[in-house]
Amino acid sequence: MECKGTDEHGTISAVGLCALTTILLIGLAAVQFIRGGAGVVSEYEREMQLRLAAESGVETVAARLEQTAAAFDPLPSPGETREVDVGVIPLSEKIELHTFVEMPAEGGRFLYVGAAAVDVGAPRIPDGEYWLRAKIVRAQMERKRDRYVWRRWF
Repeated sequence: MECKGTDEHGTISAVGLCALTTILLIGLAAVQFIRGGAGVVSEYEREMQLRLAAESGVETVAARLEQTAAAFDPLPSPGETREVDVGVIPLSEKIELHTFVEMPAEGGRFLYVGAAAVDVGAPRIPDGEYWLRAKIVRAQMERKRDRYVWRRWF
């Protein structure tokens, strides 16, 4: 007696095994995609914390200069930059904030205000190197009589 269909059973098993492997690979890719997405979200959140901290520093310096030009006397000489102390600004954990004023080389009626928010936490890139992450923002102010007024971000 002949046994028919033995070749068909082998083919069905092979196709089923391929389908199972494909489903498993799609599942692993989805898990990797979700895991990577969470990392991207946390990196974006940290970048925004740094940016907002730096902007807060610039806004604080600008607010004081809008009250009086003598807020951070003596102002730097033309072409020089000087770090200024703005007191306590609430920041996220492990962020250092450095604020500065800069007088352009041509001097005159403009003043640049800047801030750098530096991430002093552990590096997030596990490649053996130490990467210092920071955000720097700058603004321009214009002298009007006894104070400075806001001009623009740049």
